[in-house]
Amino acid sequence: MVYFLMAIFMTLVGCQQDSTFTEQESALEVDAAAEDDSELLDSLIFEKASCIKATSSQISVVNSGNTQTAQFLDKCGQVTLGSPWCQQLIRPNPSSISTFRCTYGDKQIHQLIHPDQNTWKHAYQAVNLIERLETNGVKVSQIYNWWRPEPYNKNVGGAPGRHPFGTSVDVRFASKSDQSKAHQLLCKWRKQGELRALGYYSGTALHFGIGDNSANTWGKSCP
Repeated sequence: MVYFLMAIFMTLVGCQQDSTFTEQESALEVDAAAEDDSELLDSLIFEKASCIKATSSQISVVNSGNTQTAQFLDKCGQVTLGSPWCQQLIRPNPSSISTFRCTYGDKQIHQLIHPDQNTWKHAYQAVNLIERLETNGVKVSQIYNWWRPEPYNKNVGGAPGRHPFGTSVDVRFASKSDQSKAHQLLCKWRKQGELRALGYYSGTALHFGIGDNSANTWGKSCP
């Protein structure tokens, strides 16, 4: 219990501070290793915590992406042959909606689409991999992260070098066995160059680092 309370305290401190991360620290994935579980605690912790508020210019960038919703979904449908997972790409983690509102305000639509269309291919590739996992009998329950711009990314405890660039997608699976089977397949596909980074979280989720700058693995090594 003491360790759990200490973890909550450290999470709150990390949310309130505005420190600078180096690329080396990002590669270590200190924050990302706990990212899956920390977002699940959102209603318990972040709803009552202060957060970094987005500036008007940061909100304008988000709104710029949201004006391209129809184009993003239409292109995703073409690339993924009409996959229903496309809709979940544009929706931030439902478990972190209170942090989203704290960051952007109650009137901001709960939606995030990277305004740079060059990043969209990473999201589409992640959906294609999900479809292939399902074909192999893996049960996928949710896409809960794609693009997480700052300061929302920092407020949910995310590492700075991945999701803010629109290169990654986080996917939650129906069970630990589904997570493990997906990890095995993705390790194989990673060797074939279909994704660069792969993260294994303590819950039932995996990080699909399609275009991540750091081509590494964490949480669980690939064979």
